[in-house]
Amino acid sequence: MDLSLATSYDASPEEVFAMITDITFQEQVFQRLRAQSYDVVVGDDGDDLAVQFHWQTQLSDVPVVARRFVGTSLQLEQSKIWHRPDIDGARQADVDGAVTGVPVKLTGTTRIVPEGRGTTQAFDLRVTASVPVVGARLEQLVADAVRSRLEKKFEVAWSWLSGSL
Repeated sequence: MDLSLATSYDASPEEVFAMITDITFQEQVFQRLRAQSYDVVVGDDGDDLAVQFHWQTQLSDVPVVARRFVGTSLQLEQSKIWHRPDIDGARQADVDGAVTGVPVKLTGTTRIVPEGRGTTQAFDLRVTASVPVVGARLEQLVADAVRSRLEKKFEVAWSWLSGSL
């Protein structure tokens, strides 16, 4: 299942990158999501910068039909490896993720690109589940969880950049 999402910010690519690699910003996103638990790690990965997340959804976020496969909550892991910026400040990251204990994977890219006086951040992701019969349902469940996190992230980012957080 493919998942594409984008938003624009009234900020430079450098400001957006500083925000999305800030642990406090990421914690604000998980608090807004009311994640049952979460962990954020930011660190160097050679010439690149790695941002790693682990979060657990609440019981109410998991449909009854999926609970026999994933349990009472979804535990998701995701990493983004941000590469050096282009001359114009644009950056791209490789995205990898998984659902703990279930054969579901998330792969793709995210990028921040200058656009006029602002910046666009776009995600192009693919969720794949290698589970017979219910694979498509699990893909949808994970895609919905990722979409929800990204939408909340965008909300927090707009507040963060406007100085209202």
